[in-house]
Amino acid sequence: TEYLKHVRANGIAYSHDLSVAVLERFKGYVATERLKNISHLQIEKYKNWRRESGILASSVNRELAVIKAMFNRGVEWNFLSRSPAQAIKKFKEPKRQAHFFTQAEVAKILEADDRVLHAMAVLLVNTGLRRDELRHLTWGDINIERKILTVQAKEGWRPKDYEVRHIPLNAGALKALREAGTTHDAMDWIFRDRDGNRYAADFLTHRFKKFLRQLKIEGSLHSFRHTFASHLIMKGADLYSVSKLLGHASIKTTEIYAHLAADHLKAAVDRLVF
Repeated sequence: TEYLKHVRANGIAYSHDLSVAVLERFKGYVATERLKNISHLQIEKYKNWRRESGILASSVNRELAVIKAMFNRGVEWNFLSRSPAQAIKKFKEPKRQAHFFTQAEVAKILEADDRVLHAMAVLLVNTGLRRDELRHLTWGDINIERKILTVQAKEGWRPKDYEVRHIPLNAGALKALREAGTTHDAMDWIFRDRDGNRYAADFLTHRFKKFLRQLKIEGSLHSFRHTFASHLIMKGADLYSVSKLLGHASIKTTEIYAHLAADHLKAAVDRLVF
């Protein structure tokens, strides 16, 4: 369809694959390919059917986001005058605290001898990069003089929320980059396999999972991002700054770390004497 072509041209592989899966399922449920024939009630019934099938609220909400995006494009492209999904409400999701590594766990991870993952782990915990941001890093994204890492679009890939962001490189991050390579071209992937290709997403996910399991540490590749944010907050960084470093479109997303600032806020208030 036109919409899937749009996703492929403007999104990332994950977005395209998710959209294909969701829209194929949705098309089968509503039994039509014509947008004009789909009503608000049908979408509401689909939403409830997915939830009643045992699908997590968060997963159903991701599916709704795909469906809403498709109808919004339909309106933009004049296939529809109004989106039937406009007033569809997402399910409420239980708020969960982000899992992060303790200082001792980080030390254990960084002491482990893993030829493939070590430099990645050091960079992740010092920058809070997402998995696909790490995979798509090239040496052209690194300014050693200014000590800045830039997350930016590449051919066939764009960062989440499409924003370019700049992350200061601390001593740990610079050390990780030195470990990753010394001779390179600006277009080269920083982390690549023996053939010079960037690592596959699934390979990294499973390799990190296995690595952490061997160390008897609970977590995943994404836990490094939570660790970066959580320890910044615990060391006194404000939510706005952390939000910008993480590339969150809204500070509301960053508020999952707010509870970690409680002791620091108390200490700040305790300084007042009247």
